Amino acid sequence: MTMGRIKTNIIELNKLYRKPCKGWLERFENGKIDAHEAFKKYGEQYGWLYGHSNYDLIGWEIENKVFNWEQYSWAVAKYCSEYIDAKKYNWEKHSWVIAKYCPEHLDPDRYNWEKHSWVIAEYCPEHLDPERYNWEDSSWAIAQYCPEYIDAKKYNWDEDSWAIAEYCPEHLDPDKYNWDEDSWAIAKYCPDKIDPERYNWEDSSWAIAKYCPEKMILKPKNI
Repeated sequence: MTMGRIKTNIIELNKLYRKPCKGWLERFENGKIDAHEAFKKYGEQYGWLYGHSNYDLIGWEIENKVFNWEQYSWAVAKYCSEYIDAKKYNWEKHSWVIAKYCPEHLDPDRYNWEKHSWVIAEYCPEHLDPERYNWEDSSWAIAQYCPEYIDAKKYNWDEDSWAIAEYCPEHLDPDKYNWDEDSWAIAKYCPDKIDPERYNWEDSSWAIAKYCPEKMILKPKNI
């Protein structure tokens, strides 16, 4: 939030909470710098400015219609979310910042579900849309951060069975689990779920020996 901040592009050195590094210090003239022009020339430092001053450069840039939404939308979401403009925000690249820092501004119709579904699972699962969520690439995140949203029919068991075993074995479906690739995860995280007829003894016996050697007695004699 920027309440009480000074909305300007002119930064005064003596009003900063701490002095910048030597390189930036040398760019001040008479104790002042035009941060908007400096950021364009030398690269943005929004994080430093908002963390070490009471200035609101982004607010000034937006008010004067010179803010670069394409490149720096993330900074609005992280430092001054009250300025978010859903029509101008770069949802393709910076959707994840909205989900992490200001999910109240999340627009499900604009959100980049393909690339940033996992961030919703981690930071704001209440906004998770199972029909839009990228189950193919991000099933693991639901298992890790919000297993209550697991949909066994949509979950990517081929790639992310291991995450079920590690984070929420109570959701493990032995008929869907990828025993061929992820038997080791069951041995490590939930050995009580071992199915001796399905377990990949050929490739994952080592996991039994390492994590639950007492289960070796389950190994079928014909293997």
